[in-house]
Amino acid sequence: MMKRFVMFATILFMSALSGGCSMAGTPEWDRPVTYGVRVAVPRHYDVFVKTLQFEATGERAWWWPVGITSCCWKSRGTGGGELEPMPDYIHVTWHSLAEQQSYTRLIHISDPDALRERMEQPAPVHKWGKLHNLPRYDLVLGLAPGGTVVMWIMNWGETAIEVGRYKAVPFDDDDRYEGALESYMEREGDYLKEHGLQLDRW
Repeated sequence: MMKRFVMFATILFMSALSGGCSMAGTPEWDRPVTYGVRVAVPRHYDVFVKTLQFEATGERAWWWPVGITSCCWKSRGTGGGELEPMPDYIHVTWHSLAEQQSYTRLIHISDPDALRERMEQPAPVHKWGKLHNLPRYDLVLGLAPGGTVVMWIMNWGETAIEVGRYKAVPFDDDDRYEGALESYMEREGDYLKEHGLQLDRW
């Protein structure tokens, strides 16, 4: 009897995580949803985000400051701000401290309404000691060595869904990053010597 109960509980839990159903008693998110954008990078591969700009054609153009970002791949990341309205263009420019190389990419979101609809679909996640059905309210840009840009939607790392993958263009940057680079190499120099850039991982 106990074995059957354990099997049933396991199946129910896995179904909830896969989006097949929600667990009985799981609280629904009953507050207004604010959609946001954040930036993530692989651990050990810090970047300086110079530009994070958005445009909703015919409505609004805006930007959010980010600066140094140090972690973590396929997580909610750091920096950024509110996405309102949902943009159809995102422009990101960053300097990879590990490579000492700058990159830029203009991303076109062909159907912003469809993207928002996907973000509104609830996904079960453990927060505040309970299981909640939360919308995937964060649009996260993952910036990796070699100029890879991965775009996810998520409410927490375990609910991440990849919705875009792009290749940024390297360019020569007139800015200097001596202070940030010195601090970065003190922390991560030994790791880079041992592991390199691992360009095939992202």
